[in-house]
Parts: sequence; C-alpha cells; structure tokens
Amino acid sequence: MTISTHKPPHDLRADLTLVPWLRDLPGPLMDHLAAHCSRVHLQDGQPVSRRGQFLTHLVIITQGRLAMYIIGRTGKRHVLGQLQRGQVFGLIPVVEQSSGIYNAQSQGNSEVLMLAGDAFLEVLNQHMPLARALIEVLCARSRRLQEYLAARNLYPLSGQLALLLLNTAQLHGVQGTLTDSAIELKVAQSDLADMLGVSRQSLNAELKKLEALGLLNVAYSKVHIPDVPKLRKWLAKQE
Repeated sequence: MTISTHKPPHDLRADLTLVPWLRDLPGPLMDHLAAHCSRVHLQDGQPVSRRGQFLTHLVIITQGRLAMYIIGRTGKRHVLGQLQRGQVFGLIPVVEQSSGIYNAQSQGNSEVLMLAGDAFLEVLNQHMPLARALIEVLCARSRRLQEYLAARNLYPLSGQLALLLLNTAQLHGVQGTLTDSAIELKVAQSDLADMLGVSRQSLNAELKKLEALGLLNVAYSKVHIPDVPKLRKWLAKQE
C-alpha cells in the first residue's frame, strides 16, 4: 500500500472521525484516506447515487441528510430511510465493487465527503481491526432488519412504528440513543408512512396513540422521544 506523503487538510481528517468505525485508525492510514477525499456541497433534492449505478466512492454525510428510496414500476417513490451526520452511504457496493441498491438524494442543503473506494479497500485489506469493525456494523444492520421483519408479524402497527423510530435513531447515530433518556428525530411524517408502508392518515392515528401514552411528542418534521427506556419497555409488552 502507498501511504500519502503529504498532510491532508486537518478538517478532512476531523470529518472522517465522525464515522465511529474510522476514528480509531492509525494516523498514517487516516491521512491516506483523507488524501483521497473530496468535499461536495449538495442542494435540496440533488441526487448522489442512482439505483443500479456502479459506486466508486463511499459517501460520508458531514452536514444535512440523505434520503434513500426506490422508485416502483408505477412511479411511486418509496422512502427506505435517511442518513445523517456521521453516517455512510455505499458501503456494501464499494466493498463488493458492485452497483447500488437504492437511490440517494439530499434532503435540504447538505455536505458530504466522497472517499475513493480503492483507497478505502487498501486500508481495509491492511488493517484487520477495521475489517472486524465493519463485520460488527453489518451484523448490527442485519439484526435490525430481522427485528423489523419479525415486527411486521408480531407487533400491532403502533409497535411497528415504535420499533422503526428506535431503529431509525440508531441508524442515524443519534447521540445517546442507548444511554440518554431522550432523543429527537428529524424525519417527515410522509417518510415515516412510506417506511411503514401505510397511509399518512394511518400513521397520524398511530402517532396520536403513542403521544397520548406520553411516549412521543410530535412536531413539524420532528419526533421527540422523551423517555427512551419507557418506550422500549412499552414495546417489549407488545409482542
């Protein structure tokens, strides 16, 4: 592997440390990745990737949000999730050296780092702790997916919504998801309805149920969970 001999801009290195599984890399490897990054500013609605497009870069969100979605045969846009600051898009296609599964576009004005996939794979092949960290990331994603699929059969719609909100918080890397008592998600209700595969009216009814129980506070494009342990305990009783 060829290590960069020049020092990359400090702010690029700092932004790479937003990603939990990158921040503990040795300095020379972090410098190598930073030397193969470029910063891109995105306008609202600007696409980052199209389904079926071969991905050559990891996309690291440093500001704003990216929406992941699929367009069906009828033209309906189905939102699958959002990525926020410190999250990464394109990990599986870059590792597989294949095409992307989802469309991704900016929600509002955003900023991302484009990390060259070849440089990332060089570091991955050299540094085994990074490989182990990625295995743990992919296992966690698989577990969340399995929980979500099981919830479609085990939980009523209100329980499916609660699980989706908790999983979304973890996916977004919201600070304190596992330890603090309160979190706030910036997510549109129309997107939540898409993720659950229900109408906006059905979603509103379920949000009101959880709000009446004191489990949520809903505002425009925001959902506040005032007591995460309380919501988890309530969810455990819904099986």
